[in-house]
Order: sequence, then C-alpha cells, then structure tokens
Amino acid sequence: MPKQSTLPTIAEAVERALAEVQAPTSIHALLSRILTIRPSKANNPTGSIRTHLRELEGRSVVYLDSKTVSPLRVAAVGVRFRIPLSNPEVDQLALTISPGFDAWMSHLDDPQSFELIDDQDNRLPTKIVTIQKTINVGPLASHEVQQQAFHLADWFRAQCVSHNDEISVTIESWEPKRFRLALEKAFVRRHHRDEIAGKNLELADMVFSMLESAVNEQIYVQRTIPTAYLRLSHPKGYPGDHWSDVLNNDPRLQFSPWDVAITYPQQHDFFELFGAPEELITVEQQFTPEQENQVYAFKVAFKHRSGLWRRIEIQGKQTLADFNGIIRKAFNHESGHLGGFWKLVRRGSGRRFREIDLGDVDPLGGGEGADVQIASLELEIGSQIKYVYDFGDWIEHSIILETIQATETDTQYPRIASQNKPRYRYCQDCKGRGDRTVADYVCIDCSNQAQQVVLVCIDCLQENHEDHYGDEVIY
Repeated sequence: MPKQSTLPTIAEAVERALAEVQAPTSIHALLSRILTIRPSKANNPTGSIRTHLRELEGRSVVYLDSKTVSPLRVAAVGVRFRIPLSNPEVDQLALTISPGFDAWMSHLDDPQSFELIDDQDNRLPTKIVTIQKTINVGPLASHEVQQQAFHLADWFRAQCVSHNDEISVTIESWEPKRFRLALEKAFVRRHHRDEIAGKNLELADMVFSMLESAVNEQIYVQRTIPTAYLRLSHPKGYPGDHWSDVLNNDPRLQFSPWDVAITYPQQHDFFELFGAPEELITVEQQFTPEQENQVYAFKVAFKHRSGLWRRIEIQGKQTLADFNGIIRKAFNHESGHLGGFWKLVRRGSGRRFREIDLGDVDPLGGGEGADVQIASLELEIGSQIKYVYDFGDWIEHSIILETIQATETDTQYPRIASQNKPRYRYCQDCKGRGDRTVADYVCIDCSNQAQQVVLVCIDCLQENHEDHYGDEVIY
C-alpha cells in the first residue's frame, strides 16, 4: 500500500502558524513559518498561501499595511465602535444585532454564543428576540421589518436608556466574541461632535483609499471594515459614528450590506464631493478672458500605435465638440460616428486610473459633451484623457496635456501644430511593376483573402480593386 502523506493542508498549516502569533508580524515571517510547517517544492510556494490568507481577511486575520499582518484575536482586542439606538430598540428594550455588530461577526458566528458585559464586568443576558422596525425607503414610503436583537431590558432600565442615546462597544475578546457595552447619553455625544466628525472623516478616507487600491474599485464589507478600523490612528480611542452611517453619508461611496464601491458621476457631470480628493471636486467656474484664451497643447495618439500622434492646440473657451472635430480631421476619421471623452484620474499613488465620463459628441456636433469647455475640465500639465471614435469599432486614442500657453496672434484654433515623422509603406501592386509608390489604403478584401495586409495606392485601388473595400492608411 502507498504510504499516506502526513503533510498538513494549507489551511491547517496557516491555522497552526497564526495560533503561534502573539503580536503583529511581517507577512514574510508568517509565510516562512507556514512553509516550515508545510514545506513545498512548488515554483511559487507562497502563492496559494497568500490566496488562503486573503480569504481569511476580516474573519481571522487583518492586513495592517502592505507588509504587516495580525490575527484578529490579537489586533481587534480593545477596538471601540459606536451603535446608535433607534426608537424601536429603546421602546422594546433590545439592541439589534445587525447592522450594529456587522463586520465584527461573520455569517458563521452564532450571536447566542456572544458574551456581553457591562462596564463593571457583569455578564449581560444574550437572549435573542425579534423586534419590529420601520425602514424608510423614500420620502413617502416605508415598510416594516423584523430584526434579531439582544433582549437587554434590565440593563436598559438600569441605565435609564432614552431616545437618541447610543451604545459604545469595546471588543474585549475575539475568540470567543466578548463585547463590553457602555451607554453614552445624547448630551455627552454633543460635547464630542467635532471629535466624532474627525473620526468619521478618517474612517471614510481610509475606506476610499482602500477602494483606490482595489482592482475593481469594489471591496467586501467583511474584509474592509476591520481592516479600515485597525489602520486608523487610534482604533482603540473614542469612537466615531457607526461605520454604516459613515459610509452611507459619504457621497464618494456606494454602500450595501455586503460591499462598498466608488460613486461614479452621471454622464459628463463631475464629482461634487465634500471631503473628496481635490482633483475630483467640481465647482462651476466663470472664466476670465485670459483663461478662455489660453491654449492647451495636447499630444493625441492611437492607444495601440503610440508612434502615430498629432499635437493639437485648442483654446480654453473652445469645446469638446471642437476637440472632437479636430481629432477626426487629424486622423482622417470619417464623420458618421460618435466620439466620446473620458478624463483619467489617478487612483491613489498607483498606476490605475478612474475614468470620468465627460460626454459624447455626435456627428452633427451635438451630444452630452458638445458644449463642455476645455478650461472647465480643470486640467494641469500631464493630465490624461481617453478619446474613442466610433463606439462600434472602438478606435481609442490617448491624450496627454503637454503645455498651457498664450495665444499666438493671427492663429486659428483648434489646429494641428505638428505630428509624427511618417514611416511610409508602399503599394504592393506598384512594387510588382518595379515602381515605388506610397500606399494610401489597405485593401480589406484582398487582405482577408491573402491572410496578410495588402497595401495599395489610390490609383491601384481604383484600377485593380474597384469592387473592394479600402481602409485608409494613417501615417
């Protein structure tokens, strides 16, 4: 019989290694310990381990930064958060479990097993009851929901809980879950308004920063909130508002019970956000004559053929419709299709960009972006824009602002100021006759038949490829 392997699984090795960790540790040290427990000869032995650790994020581990990890049983102890009390909770002498304890518990946790204590270390009952709450779903609409709650009648009465009071919660233990409850009266909270506002902004900024780094600008609540809290400057200090209220009240963020995402602007309207990064804030501007007459010099190139570029100059008072027209002219695009513009805003300090829809321009010069003035885009040297011509064929261009300069006298804008040095290709029909003629078109029919690019000049296209479709060559 073959000898059975006694090698632990990755999950078992990770669990054993984490059980030994008593303080935040480097990811490198943790990976080394796991590989000691479970040696591997794989080409990338840490890949599957890192994946498994990411799956545990928010449940049993937390990444304090890009190089440091900690078990939550170590890092979460002492963290404080706030739970607001609704009128039904006060009236029915109960503390709802969701959303109050959400993010600090998983779907595998049984709330009945939680330990609740007061500020005198007295054990509080954890009897689960169902209470009725009214949820507003619009200015004139609401519906009744039933929610599970801890029945805390004796403690509520002893604390003289009243409407607008809140519960301050301290995590005393992660395994098992033990939470210390303390009542905060409404008048005490009012004395800490500025401090709470600062805590709220720090948490919202932390979540927004995590979204900036996320591949899809979407992150799960269960992973996000413990990580965000533990990256705050003082996670064990006086708490801000409950995280769900913080996220709901931040216009940069879209929040659901399961995930958080970036709020995108509608059409070509920019973000108008309180507390957003400066480059995302939009205010209506009245331009001075000097600003309107400034000339923006852009380098415009095919995205996938960066060697084909045009330097286009356009004034601040001119519009995306003007820009669309001069780009079409510069690259010989026919006039029968839409063009669209997106402003690229760098996400954090990485290489990813957020695309802000500036609007489209139709073949007749109308459209959502047609009247958007260049000066209103709040561009600076190095700003990037994406331009797409023909949404069917999706001919994409990269645009970079190179300079902002004064208007030259006796110059018509917009204009093509310069372009790449042409690298000419030659007509294959003429070559067969011993002639050297610059090719004007790709014969699509012949190219498809020959399974290679067939280049022809205008004369040969008309004479030898009369019934064929030709696509103009851009130099």
